[in-house]
Amino acid sequence: MARLRLNNVTKIYGKDVYAARNVNCDIADREFAVLVGPSGCGKTTILRCIAGLEHVSSGEIYIDERCVNDVPPKERNIAMVFQNYALYPHMTVYDNMAFGLKMRHYQKKEIDERVMETARILGIEDLLKRRPRQLSGGQRQRVAVGRAIVRQPKLFLFDEPLSNLDAKLRVQMRAELARLHKRFQTTILYVTHDQVEAMTLGQRIIVLKDGAVQQVADPTTLYTHPDNAFIAGFIGSPPMNFITGTIKRTNGAVVFQNSEIKIPLNDRFRTQADKAIILGIRPSDFSMKQGTPITLTIDVIEPMGSEIYVYGRCGEVLLSARLTTGDVHPMIGQQLTLKVDTTKIYLFDAKTEKTLS
Repeated sequence: MARLRLNNVTKIYGKDVYAARNVNCDIADREFAVLVGPSGCGKTTILRCIAGLEHVSSGEIYIDERCVNDVPPKERNIAMVFQNYALYPHMTVYDNMAFGLKMRHYQKKEIDERVMETARILGIEDLLKRRPRQLSGGQRQRVAVGRAIVRQPKLFLFDEPLSNLDAKLRVQMRAELARLHKRFQTTILYVTHDQVEAMTLGQRIIVLKDGAVQQVADPTTLYTHPDNAFIAGFIGSPPMNFITGTIKRTNGAVVFQNSEIKIPLNDRFRTQADKAIILGIRPSDFSMKQGTPITLTIDVIEPMGSEIYVYGRCGEVLLSARLTTGDVHPMIGQQLTLKVDTTKIYLFDAKTEKTLS
């Protein structure tokens, strides 16, 4: 397989439109890495630069310590699965999967063996004579993955391959991709804007915002120790609640305070009294049991089976909470008092939005 390294990769369109800003990352051999961020943050552009479909404005891209900036796409030994699958509509499934091997002048016997083995692994043996228009979205996605696998490249690039599938099929295909990675032990860089996909698939996640890398870490670290408020709000579903306020010293105690809410803080923040901050609370860290009380007026209720999502207001502050069904029976307009575990709150500098240690 392959190690992939990006060294200060920058891509500029025109004079000042930055799609990527000094992107640095190092993806190990056989690692499943995910590049995640909101739409328009530069994820696909970076992927296309790695594949050679776009030229970088500055910086270097290394595959197995070889700089490939000036290497043509066909010589990089990379397979890319596109968002729209990019299958040839006039070819059968078999011919779509075999096309890349034919262009590389493989023997017919080897082509047939590779295609049949890959089709068996993906469960599409009975689809080989069909054309793309005769396939469902999930079947097309399998064919696109099969076309990449059959080439046995050093590196796989996936550009939001599940975004066109329905919710149930996305879950199934996430599991399928994880199994394929375990089976083939391939190096994969996977692009998505869906943080659930990122958290469930990635061994390490690269979080991108406005073309710049915000943090690179494993899923648990990103969730529990985000470097800034953007990451904290992007990772986790429903997203984190943010409340602006100030650190105050009151009667010897240190508290977070705004016009509506007061929450006790660890004494180590004593030296930062009067500092403007953003307090973060994950919806899952509200409960009906122990903690500091916050009362909200319920606006929206979303029953989710074993859980229930509650959205409401505490004065002008909008809050969401994820509660266990049965612990509470909320109604629209009800005043609901929730408890906050203050050991699980997050604090961010109001100016820089960096996490306060």
